[in-house]
Amino acid sequence: MKPFIKFFTSFELAISCMILGLILVFIGTLDQVNLGIHGAVEKYFYTFFVYWVVPGIEITVPYFPGGYTIGLFLLANLITALIFRFRYSWKKSGVLMVHIGVITLLVGELISSMMQVDSAMIIDEGASSNFSEDRQITELAVIDHGVSTKTDRVYAFPQEMMETMQDCRHEELPFKIGFNQYMPNSVILRRDESTPSKALIANQGIGLDMFAQEIPKTGKMDDVNRTSAILTIFDDSGEVLGTWLASLGFPPQKFTFQGKDYSLEIRRKRYYYPFDIHLNDFSHDRYLGTNIPVNFSSEIELTHPERGEKREFLIYMNHPLRYNGLTFFQSGFANDDTTTILQVVSNPGRHLPYLSCGLIFVGLTVQFLIGLISFAGRREKKS
Repeated sequence: MKPFIKFFTSFELAISCMILGLILVFIGTLDQVNLGIHGAVEKYFYTFFVYWVVPGIEITVPYFPGGYTIGLFLLANLITALIFRFRYSWKKSGVLMVHIGVITLLVGELISSMMQVDSAMIIDEGASSNFSEDRQITELAVIDHGVSTKTDRVYAFPQEMMETMQDCRHEELPFKIGFNQYMPNSVILRRDESTPSKALIANQGIGLDMFAQEIPKTGKMDDVNRTSAILTIFDDSGEVLGTWLASLGFPPQKFTFQGKDYSLEIRRKRYYYPFDIHLNDFSHDRYLGTNIPVNFSSEIELTHPERGEKREFLIYMNHPLRYNGLTFFQSGFANDDTTTILQVVSNPGRHLPYLSCGLIFVGLTVQFLIGLISFAGRREKKS
């Protein structure tokens, strides 16, 4: 164990992690121009290695440690150094607090990177919503319209099943869905004489007039990855019912099977909540004589039937609503100032950065005071 302990407690490892971290931040920031914030974070920081795609053969080769690797090595270095090298005494209590603060910061970022969920809740004035939609993840939804005249039953299949081309089955559905092609990002084009032959697979719905062409995935905030898929529906005997083109942004495409009406669509993944948010009023203030926004705010009414709660809140810039482990930020607006867009963030590690900064501040203060008192004592002895 000695070589292992010596390596992970070494000062050289800490310095190496810091230098590699600086380089990673530098190249990630430069590449943000091409990839966008989300794309750069995914490629450089929320990964164990940064990969280079070899042109022509599409083989990925790791060439630099990613954020997870650097962070885990630095975390291991700090923890093992505290266990095996640190000499505990009251004179180093401030240094101990600083180390614990940095460890807390690294753990908090790890939790946030793995568990934080960002989504958007879009509400028109006078309307209510009890769900938000993911900004990056999609799902395939099959809607059964024959449950009742007032409600539909929705079967949602996750994006992972589309990516791995798995058959979508459910015990309550009398058919299964298989995938012919999956496109993380695409453009939709109209069929004509120049349409590629492989795009003529779809023989139902919108796919009769349109086809999807795959393009590189984007991570830029202002761009949208339009997920598309060509899928085929089979009955229990394996007979083909038809092939559809489904794409993000398409309206639900209806079909009939065994006398019941269904529809299917690719939509953003939805997160449902046990409460409703009703938008009473949306306000958008601008600088006089311009269209530059000064402030926009949402006056909402939150109703939680299970708790018997009915409360009103005002959400505006830098003044979010925190409720039920979620944070609702005023993110934007649409439809001529009649629709609000609330960013909904679920982050179990959201308190750890504040705790970390507090520990580091107190630790530095304590260590400074210890050093100051010690210096003053030595000077008094000399005099």
